[in-house]
Amino acid sequence: MPALDTASPAPAAARPTLYGPVSRLAHWGGALLTIALLTLGLIAEELLPDGALRRKLWAWHVGLGMLALLPLLLRAQWSALALLAGRRPAPLSAPGPLRWLEHGVHAGLLAVMLVMAFSGPLMYWSEGEPVHVLGWFSVPSPIEANAALHYYSGRLHDLGSKLMLALLALHVAGALRHGRSSLRRMAGPRPQQSAR
Repeated sequence: MPALDTASPAPAAARPTLYGPVSRLAHWGGALLTIALLTLGLIAEELLPDGALRRKLWAWHVGLGMLALLPLLLRAQWSALALLAGRRPAPLSAPGPLRWLEHGVHAGLLAVMLVMAFSGPLMYWSEGEPVHVLGWFSVPSPIEANAALHYYSGRLHDLGSKLMLALLALHVAGALRHGRSSLRRMAGPRPQQSAR
């Protein structure tokens, strides 16, 4: 992979028209993981009574959330480097308020994912408990028990889930507004048809 020149972003005309394979994998993998985490969390919290099934769904929610932390940090770094190097495709919207909204939604999604990834484990650690990851291993608490921190991390996580749903709805609405051209950029190049 060539070294990134972060000092001089590429002009719009020289920018790619499609996202690269790493960005596409990060986008679709992150989307699936985010939807899975939201679904597991909302079902366990809002729909199920206390019992074995609810505890099992919570265990999957917590375990997947912990496993998602490193890929999420790598995605944030990759996205920032791509932006600085001018390797991201030019925006589809014309300059103006709509483009700023789109940038805000993208940045907001990444920021909320990071907040969720850190506030989730913090709820356990602030009780002095380790975070168990799907029965494979546990991450011990690096901090002392703190009731106030437990309360606020829980509130932040709950607020983050609602904000995530709103941002996802805006993101999907924006993609639908741009139609096939938006999906095309994140779907990758079309396979070459064989000559007959």
